[in-house]
Amino acid sequence: MPDHILEISYESSLDDTVQARLYMTASLGSSSVEGPAGTMTTSAYFDTPAARDAAAAAFDGLDVEVRTADRDRVNWLERYQQSLHAIEIGERFLVAPDAALFPRDSARLRIIVPQEQAFGTGSHETTALCITLLETMELRGKRGLDIGSGSGILALAMHLLGTRKAVAFDNDPDAFAALRDNRIRNDVPEEAMPIFMGGTEALRAGTFDVLTMNIIPEVIIPLLGSVVERMAPGATIIVSGVLGERRDDVVAAAADHELRLADERRRGEWWAGLFQRAR
Repeated sequence: MPDHILEISYESSLDDTVQARLYMTASLGSSSVEGPAGTMTTSAYFDTPAARDAAAAAFDGLDVEVRTADRDRVNWLERYQQSLHAIEIGERFLVAPDAALFPRDSARLRIIVPQEQAFGTGSHETTALCITLLETMELRGKRGLDIGSGSGILALAMHLLGTRKAVAFDNDPDAFAALRDNRIRNDVPEEAMPIFMGGTEALRAGTFDVLTMNIIPEVIIPLLGSVVERMAPGATIIVSGVLGERRDDVVAAAADHELRLADERRRGEWWAGLFQRAR
């Protein structure tokens, strides 16, 4: 099916007038680009040649140049869907925005997180670094805590690796819906992945065996004191969201709280570290 296009070129000072007249037509939508020397071109889309020709008449008497064109319609939704694919992370995980994108013959652990979410989809290096470190650990039966969880992808990874419980929380109210929906998408029972909005001060009594903080150093470093209080003896914490140039700052701050660097990874300009509490 073609789009029937009306192209209007004019001096930029006429833009308000052109847009006002175009608004009164049967246009399905339009886009504008700036040209040389203060000119602009607006392309308006119509369902039929008749609607386009009627719209062209609306610009009679105005100092503009009008052209017509026909182009095959692009199904942008279909093109976007075709661009989606499952992402392999580490040795054991696959992350995709829809279950239909998982290959049938893969034995990897699967996490569904929609691509449009701004809270972490697995495609960013910092998230991938956390998951890569998590899969090196034995998590069966342990209690997990994902601090600043966003989409909850790290809590979901902990759950798939066998944690008895993986608590996820964030102080951004907009993250709650993503956390809840992703828990449902991945068929995780509520009791296995409790979620809440707030900070570490809102946690109930108890300690955790494995913790993740994929935030930024400016948030991680001040929080370490309260976070260590929630770590069981011998517990581990993974911190990410750290540019390589800030690595030493985070390691030094962790040492101040008796956290020993046990492992570390880099990907591009990003760094993540796994720390262990001695007691």
